[in-house]
Amino acid sequence: MPSGFGEVEPLFGYTRREIPTQVLFNLNRNEFNWALDMRFGLPWESQFEIALPYNLVQQQVTDIAVAPPQQASNRWGNSFGDVTVGLAKTFVHESGWVPDLLGRVSYEIPTGPENSNQVPLPSRRNNLAFSVTALKRQDPLVFVATGGYTKAFQTGQLNPGDQINFQTGAFLGTSPETTLRGVLQENFFQNIRINDITLRGSDTVQSILNFGASTILGRGVLVDLQVGLGLTNAAPKYSVILSSTYRFGVPGL
Repeated sequence: MPSGFGEVEPLFGYTRREIPTQVLFNLNRNEFNWALDMRFGLPWESQFEIALPYNLVQQQVTDIAVAPPQQASNRWGNSFGDVTVGLAKTFVHESGWVPDLLGRVSYEIPTGPENSNQVPLPSRRNNLAFSVTALKRQDPLVFVATGGYTKAFQTGQLNPGDQINFQTGAFLGTSPETTLRGVLQENFFQNIRINDITLRGSDTVQSILNFGASTILGRGVLVDLQVGLGLTNAAPKYSVILSSTYRFGVPGL
């Protein structure tokens, strides 16, 4: 983000999760997420970021021990989620075989509740994340790779475990206004800890294949659609994110 400019990005996301929790029950979740992301360009090729989410979750538990399977419970929960703040900066510009290098640090503040109406929500996380992104242009393609680490701090009795994250993919400029992309996302979660007791075997791997398209509708306005497909049992079955970005000048920055 150039210094002196800002972006506001309202987005809507939907995630479907199907989790076989025990031998006799299956747990299915429909997660709806609304968020307002804002970015502000700062001097020295850096930017400030803040995200304000709202979550609505439907959780269904199905008894599969009977024929036909019967729904054991169906609950809805909703609340504002965790506020995330961050800083990003460009450290190296592309030159020859050297790619652009960007660093980012963010902190997820546990401002949201753990659950609502006995439905666990994707909030009440206390996470500090670091990542480095490399970009290499080869018109009309841009290759992207990101590596990151998330330190999870305990909130209450629960520590969900640290994460190691990798992403790699490519962006294809199909016209001056439109870009297509494909990105493979890998998330490695360490074991969960409850009251400083490690739950052995709770570590998981989430592999997600994301496809997306973005297009410029007018001056300072961009629309983006992303679809994600889960490749492992721990990953969401699928997800959809629709967002629109508006850029504007910020006096005084």
